[in-house]
Amino acid sequence: MFALRRASSVLRAPAMRAVGVSVSMNSLLAPASRALPAVSSLSLRGFSAAAVARGQGGIDRDLANQLEQELSFEKENVSAGIPSFISDFTNQGVFKIEDKVGDKEVTLVRNFGNEKISAIFSTDAVADKSEFDETENDSENEQIFSVNATIVIEKRAGSTDNGALELNTTIQDGAFYIDSVRFNRSSSLMVDQSAEADWQRSGRYGGPVFQDLDENLQNLFHDFLKERGFDENLAEFIPQYIDYKEQNEYMEWLKNVATWVSK
Repeated sequence: MFALRRASSVLRAPAMRAVGVSVSMNSLLAPASRALPAVSSLSLRGFSAAAVARGQGGIDRDLANQLEQELSFEKENVSAGIPSFISDFTNQGVFKIEDKVGDKEVTLVRNFGNEKISAIFSTDAVADKSEFDETENDSENEQIFSVNATIVIEKRAGSTDNGALELNTTIQDGAFYIDSVRFNRSSSLMVDQSAEADWQRSGRYGGPVFQDLDENLQNLFHDFLKERGFDENLAEFIPQYIDYKEQNEYMEWLKNVATWVSK
């Protein structure tokens, strides 16, 4: 900040010295570039380097303090330890929670016979919920908030890959509703997160329109999921966990940004 004020005073000096000096008509018609002395490019580079080296604007301290205050407020209003709904869920020993700090996705994993089952959901649902809350009162029809979850069921026999099903579902009103069912002969391709694998999957048949299937077939698919643990209890757990995950990520974000701004 001080460097900025010193630089601006240097640039203003020629104009101040010009006050009170008589000038001829020819000088008034001279190009504007003659009115100001040349400024050394070296001095400009030196000023810029000094500002960057300091690395702190006048608002940085206020921003860091506000972020730290927000973090303190959140900590004071969040119960310490693992919530009971998570402890009760993990104590059942059915699904394992895979949740990495900094990632927006959470995966629930379990084994069922020769199947490996993964259910993936994201904190993006919180943003969707925020938009839903803003428009809820604008609609004459009753709206029900929902969460998207992708379920991948892999089948292997030793080293033999028997393919996988991917079921895109919507969690709503305490139940799982299937939107689509996709089959792939390679379960490895189904779970590969690389750009190449995503491109290959995009070219594969995505399955029929689920709602166009025979009603009995639709019901059997839902029973198929329910038998693997996708029941009312899990449909209630996932939205709760999304809120818990979002709160933790928000607090981590406050801490990281405050620390970065303070450096």
